Amino acid sequence: MKDTIRTVVYAVLIALSIRVSAYEPFSIPSGSMVSTLLVGDYLFVSKFAYGYSRYSLPFGLPLLPPDRVFFTEPERGDVAVFKLPSDNSTDFIKRIIGLPGDTVQV
Repeated sequence: MKDTIRTVVYAVLIALSIRVSAYEPFSIPSGSMVSTLLVGDYLFVSKFAYGYSRYSLPFGLPLLPPDRVFFTEPERGDVAVFKLPSDNSTDFIKRIIGLPGDTVQV
């Protein structure tokens, strides 16, 4: 019994460390990207892509510096997952259509 509990604890710690530091699963909540991603689709997001910030951690814990660590610029056409600083509970999944200096007209 003791070995089983220890194995389960190790498995949970490994899964949490992977989710916090490398990849996190998300579900598409709305039809805003319907031509490529359908409502209810699942995707894994690599946290290596744009670097780490406090919002990369569970509950937005302020354990990292205010700027991004290991930051790289996004490219047009990338799918980005982000949270608003004012609403840390909602995940937004959107395609990048403009970069700094671009003019986007709707």
